[in-house]
Amino acid sequence: MNSMKKHWGILCILVCMFLVTGGGCKKSTEAQVIPVGMLMEHSDCKETLTGGAASGEDFAPGPFSDCIDYRYNGVDALDFTHVNAGLNCCPGDITGEIVYSGSQITITERESTAGCHCMCLYDLDYRIVNLVPGQYTIHIVEPNIGADDQALELTLNLTGATSGSFCLPRNHYPWQ
Repeated sequence: MNSMKKHWGILCILVCMFLVTGGGCKKSTEAQVIPVGMLMEHSDCKETLTGGAASGEDFAPGPFSDCIDYRYNGVDALDFTHVNAGLNCCPGDITGEIVYSGSQITITERESTAGCHCMCLYDLDYRIVNLVPGQYTIHIVEPNIGADDQALELTLNLTGATSGSFCLPRNHYPWQ
């Protein structure tokens, strides 16, 4: 009886090793592609008609909109600009954390410090590579939009080379 338990134990170990190592199963030659994205660069605080907002002068009317301007190469690279991101005039480090969940791409923008008592508009340039053709929704979480403002979100059909823009009106400072 002990001999039989020993053989069953060895057999169980071998079966487990076979399953864990994929023993005998044909492995796919295609590696899973994982999108990788980052904030590439950002503009300085956009100048106003009356001078820099950080100088304490009145803020001139802006372009009244918050936009995504995008370009997809049709294969695997999406470049886009968050045009007129409203951030502090003295933001410290500006970051954009990109999280992927299926076809949802969420970008959470942050400023490391709110060092001045003023706001500015910035352009933030992003790049995502290894993004296979398909339909994706880009959702930007902005730190300084109003509670009643619609979130900047755009669904893109990236099944070929494409480009375009999407804008939302903003009716408060620093956009106006």
